[in-house]
Amino acid sequence: MRRLITILLLLMPLAALPQPDTGRYKVLQLEERIISSNVLGKEWLYSPGDERRWADTAFDDSRWQTVNTDMDSMVHNVPYYRNYTIGWFRLHFVADSSMVNVPLAMTLTHMGASEVYLDGERIRTYGKINGRDSSRYVNPFTDPAYFVLTRAAHHVLAVRYANYDADKNYRTYNSSAVGFDIAIMTAQHFTSVANNKLVSNTFIFILMFGIFIALSTSHLFLYLYNRGIRSNLFFSLFCMGFALLFYTAWLTSGTASPAIELSSYYSIPTIISLICFSLSGFVNELFSKKRLRFTIISVQCLVFPLAIWLSKDYKNLGSIGLYALVVLVLLETIVLIIKAIVRKVRGARIIGVGVLMFAIFLFCTLIYIAANQGLTFDEENSVGAAVFLGLAALSFMALPVSMSLFLAWNFAYINKQLKNNLQQVKELSDKTIAQELERTRLIESRKEELEHEVTTRTAEVVAQKQQLERRNDELKTEKQRSDDLLLNILPGEIAEELKQTGHSDARLFNNVSVMFTDFVNFTQAGERMSPQELVDELHVCFRTFDEIISKYGIEKIKTIGDAYLAVSGLPLPDPDHAAKVTKAALEILAFMKARREMMPQNSFRIRIGIHSGSVVAGIVGIKKFAYDIWGDTVNTAARMESSSEPGRINVSEATYVLIRERFRCTHRGMINARNKGEMNMYFVEGEK
Repeated sequence: MRRLITILLLLMPLAALPQPDTGRYKVLQLEERIISSNVLGKEWLYSPGDERRWADTAFDDSRWQTVNTDMDSMVHNVPYYRNYTIGWFRLHFVADSSMVNVPLAMTLTHMGASEVYLDGERIRTYGKINGRDSSRYVNPFTDPAYFVLTRAAHHVLAVRYANYDADKNYRTYNSSAVGFDIAIMTAQHFTSVANNKLVSNTFIFILMFGIFIALSTSHLFLYLYNRGIRSNLFFSLFCMGFALLFYTAWLTSGTASPAIELSSYYSIPTIISLICFSLSGFVNELFSKKRLRFTIISVQCLVFPLAIWLSKDYKNLGSIGLYALVVLVLLETIVLIIKAIVRKVRGARIIGVGVLMFAIFLFCTLIYIAANQGLTFDEENSVGAAVFLGLAALSFMALPVSMSLFLAWNFAYINKQLKNNLQQVKELSDKTIAQELERTRLIESRKEELEHEVTTRTAEVVAQKQQLERRNDELKTEKQRSDDLLLNILPGEIAEELKQTGHSDARLFNNVSVMFTDFVNFTQAGERMSPQELVDELHVCFRTFDEIISKYGIEKIKTIGDAYLAVSGLPLPDPDHAAKVTKAALEILAFMKARREMMPQNSFRIRIGIHSGSVVAGIVGIKKFAYDIWGDTVNTAARMESSSEPGRINVSEATYVLIRERFRCTHRGMINARNKGEMNMYFVEGEK
């Protein structure tokens, strides 16, 4: 009895030690290898805002809202994405003895940025939380936070989480992934699972990508070599679609960038549409001659991805339509192949078996996903996962195997047909050889006579041909001379009209720009030069003017002494007539300035005037005729030139309105022009 009392007294201090309160808080046990988000994500306390004291264990969070950490508005019918920016999540839990002194790994999956605190101490940071415009988001599902619980007691896990792009992601990508998913497991289990998953995903996805990209390339070359077999093109696009699908799956399965994962919301529907389009085209090309159904499916393959891409109002409709399109194409494939096999279409059994296996498997998978709202296998159902993966691999590999068998069979069939054709050709050749030998003897008997006759006749023809060629060369030379002369004095269109009809009518051109140039004090300058020097200098200047306006399609009208007249916008209308003639005028002015610097004594100073409006253009006279223009626009352009200053380009208000957006101009004010009164004039300073 004394011993029992002594033992009870020794145990009394142990009863006074703090024990974990399992009545208020959730008890976490590592009976399984993973405490999944289904357990951890449902009993969190949440508050919007941002205060660092909310990480403390002793903080009173009794008034906080109970939420699920994923904050999926599509599941919980709560539009968090409308006002969600930054907030805190807290989870109270009691660690079971199975979790004490065991290295643990906690993984988060999100599209925002977060800081993780355990009992008030920050244990990990993912991304950067720095306001709406400077935050950096990551998906840290492959980068866990490691920690060790040293006691089986009450703990507080706090997560400071921000996702300022949640509303934009919902509107742009229709993504309802607002919050985060969380899981806790042993560090050893995470390392094993993560490595195995990374290696297996990389091996499977890259292997399938390589197989399908090789098939796509080979069948594309087959189509390019023989474009009559369009089924190779459709099968190449089909394999390309699956190659892109496996590449996208590999890229999103290992990326830490939310932007890459979000981009799959757009890329995957596009790839699925490509697969549906190419599969429908492939089976229709092989087993059906009706094109209306394929045309309708092609339009749907374009419309549904566009609905997902372009309009947030039709994203759900586009997704449902795309799902229905996949089912429709699979049904079409199954029906067409079965009909072809029943009708015993050539090659239908060989290629149809592989495509049929793939279509039936994918069709059944889609029905299962629709009925069960997903396709997931937990660790306990490893046999089901293995069976599904085996069937998937068999179905996918049935496509290239059946196509390869079909190509081999088709090659053998064509080779056999060629051998039969060659045999028939050989038999026909033997029968015709005797006939050909008889014909040869008859032909040889006439050969010498024919050769002599041909030689004589050939000599006569050669002589006639040489005579005709000489005459033709002479006519071409004369015609070229006349054409060159005509084009030198008339625009090309007018010259052609004159040659075709013998006359050319005057025409009204409403939108043209007329340019006048004149040399300042030409008479005094001529007194300093000899007549030959004066003519030579005029020739150099006017020849350069001709070269400059030819670059801009401007038509030279005539020279009157030292004046030069040109017009832009005829005989072919040109909406840029004012700008082109202004550019030409600037180049003429630059040339004259350079010429004067090089030859200050034997060069001229120039004035230039430009006006825009309408003119009448046509041919004057019947002898020594010339192409000329008339109208008030010509007179006004002449007044712009006479009112200009040496070394300046003076334009009217009508021209200024057309060029003011592209050229720097100086307003001169109202200037009196002879016989025109006061007019607004502008100096052109250069291009903007």
